[in-house]
Amino acid sequence: MFQTLFLKESKQIVRSIVYYIYVVVFVMFLSSQLGSELTERMEKPEPGQESYGTINSKDESAIMEKYLGELVLETNHNSYATYPMGFIKRVTLNNTELDKIKSIVEVCTGKSWEKIIEDIENHFQKYNQSTMEGAIQAQVEFSIFPKESLSYKEFCNNMEQVCKIIGAGSSYNKEKLNLGVGVPMTYEQAVEEFEAVCKKDRITGTTARLFCDYAGIILSILPIFLGVTRCLRDKRAQVSQVVYAHRASAFQILGSRYLANVCMAFLPVVITAFVMQLPYQYHAKTIGVSPDILAFLKYTCIWLLPEIMIVLAVSFFITELTENVLAIFIQVFWAIISLFGSMSLKGNFGFGLIARWNALGDTNEFWKQKQEFFINRGFYFALSLVVFLLAIVIYEKKRKEGETIYGKIFKHRK
Repeated sequence: MFQTLFLKESKQIVRSIVYYIYVVVFVMFLSSQLGSELTERMEKPEPGQESYGTINSKDESAIMEKYLGELVLETNHNSYATYPMGFIKRVTLNNTELDKIKSIVEVCTGKSWEKIIEDIENHFQKYNQSTMEGAIQAQVEFSIFPKESLSYKEFCNNMEQVCKIIGAGSSYNKEKLNLGVGVPMTYEQAVEEFEAVCKKDRITGTTARLFCDYAGIILSILPIFLGVTRCLRDKRAQVSQVVYAHRASAFQILGSRYLANVCMAFLPVVITAFVMQLPYQYHAKTIGVSPDILAFLKYTCIWLLPEIMIVLAVSFFITELTENVLAIFIQVFWAIISLFGSMSLKGNFGFGLIARWNALGDTNEFWKQKQEFFINRGFYFALSLVVFLLAIVIYEKKRKEGETIYGKIFKHRK
C-alpha cells in the first residue's frame, strides 16, 4: 500500500508545474553562483607569488590591529556599518558620540586623533586611488597598531563601549571579535592548505562544500512551495472527505506524500551537484590527484537532505494545522533570520538552519569544526521527524473527527 501511494504521489509531483519552477529556479541560482574559473584557485602555490590568499587567525594582536583599523576608517568618515536585522544600516553619530569614539581610539592606540589622521593619509598615498583595485587594496591592507600596554581584555571592554555608542548590530561586538580575522597566508601555509585539499578533500570535496553552501541558501525556501502545494491539493479538489475515508493509515497517506516530496525535491539537487562536479574531477586528474567521485553525493546527503526534510516537515505541519499558505511566510522569515543572523560565512554552525562554508578550501579549518557540523545536521534531521509526526497527529485528528484544527468552526461528521 505504502509503495503504491508513494509512486502515485511522485507521479503527481512530476506533473506539477510548481515542481518544474522549483527545478528551474534551483538550477539557475546555482549556475549563477558557481563557475569553472574556480579551478584556477586550486593550483599548487609557487614561491614568490604576490599573494597566497588569506587565512583566518584568532591571534589577539591581529584581531586588535584589524578592528582598530576598521574603527578608525569608519570614525574618520563618521559612517558605521551595522546589521541590526541582518541587513546593512549605516549609522551617523553626533559630535558628542563621535568624540567618545575618538577618545576610545586614542586610549587603545596611545596616539592623538590628529596623529592617527596623519597615519591614514600617509598609508593611502602609497596606493593608486584612481583604480578600483588600488582603492580596495588600500582599504584591505590598512590597520592600526594598538599600544603595547593594551591587553586584549581591555580592548574588548573598549569595543563594548563602542557598540553601545553605535547601536545594535555593530561589527565590534564580542561574538564578532571571537570569530577572528583574515590575515595574509604565507607560502608555507598555502602549501599546507593545498596538500590538505588534495589529500583530505581530493579536490572535489572542497567544491562540494561550496556547492552545498550556495544550495543551502535557496533550499531553505524553495521546498516549502512543494509541501504547501501538495497539502492544499485535496482541499482545492474538494476530495478531503474521500481521502479521510481511505482505508490506509494516516501514516501511510501522509508518509508517502512526505517521502515523495523529499525524494523529488532532493533529486535535482543530486543531479545538479553531479553535473557541476565533473569539471573539478577532470581538473583533479590534470594535477595528479585522484578525485573523490562520490563527494557530491556524500555532502548533499549530509548537508542538504536534512534541510529539505525540515523545510518540508514544517510545510506539512503548518499547512495541515491552518489549511492555508501561512507556512510560506513563516519559512521565508525563518530562512532570512538564519541567513543574515549568521555571524560567519564559514563555519560556526551552531543551530542555524543554513550551514555556511563560503570558501573554496580551508580544509583543515573545516575538519576542526566537523563535529559541530554533524551535530547541526543531525539536529535538523531529528527535528524534521518530530515535526512530521506532529503533522500526522493533526491529520489523524481531522480524519477521525472531521474537523479543522485552526481558524474555522468545528464541523463533525455524523
